Amino acid sequence: MRISIVLTLLFAGFNTFSQKLIPVKIGEEITLKISSEFVNMSHKDRMEKIASSKIPLATYSTESQEATLSVNDNPMQWTSQDTDVIYGFYKASVNALFDEVQFIQDGVKEINGREFIVFEFVSTVRDDNVFSSGKGERNYTYIQYTSFNDKVLLFNFGCPARMQFEWEDVAEEMMQSIRIK
Repeated sequence: MRISIVLTLLFAGFNTFSQKLIPVKIGEEITLKISSEFVNMSHKDRMEKIASSKIPLATYSTESQEATLSVNDNPMQWTSQDTDVIYGFYKASVNALFDEVQFIQDGVKEINGREFIVFEFVSTVRDDNVFSSGKGERNYTYIQYTSFNDKVLLFNFGCPARMQFEWEDVAEEMMQSIRIK
C-alpha cells in the first residue's frame, strides 16, 4: 500500500516537472505561459468543449482534450470598489452550476500587480444535471477573473478530477504567469 502511494506521488511530481511552460501572447495586452502539451483548439473542438455564449479570446487543450485552458472576456464594468460584489456574484455562479463544489482556493489575490478573483475547486455534476454528459462527472477547475478596459477577463483551466494531481501545480504556474498591460 505504501509503495503505491509513494509511486503515485512520485509519478504526479514527475508529470508536473516534466511539463515545460511556453510564453504566449493573446492580443496586444495579455501574456501568459501555457503547458507545452497544449495546442490551439480548432473551432469545432472549441464549440464542443467550451461552454460560452461568445467566441473566447484563446482556447488551448491537450491532444486528448482532457485538459483545457480558455481566456475570455465579458463586457461587465468593474472597478476596485466592486470586487466584493463581483466576487460574490461569481462564487454564487460557480455554486449554482454544479451539484457539489469543494473549494481549494476561494478569494481575491494580487498577481503581477493586478487583483484577481480566484476559484480553484473540484466539482461534481450528477447524471440528472443539465450540464452533465449523462455519466456523472468530477472535474478539477482553476478560474481567475480580473477587470480590464471595462471588461472582465476570465482565465479558465479544467480537467477531469482524476488528473488533478498531474495538473494542479501546472495550472497554478500558468495562472501566476498572467500579465496584462
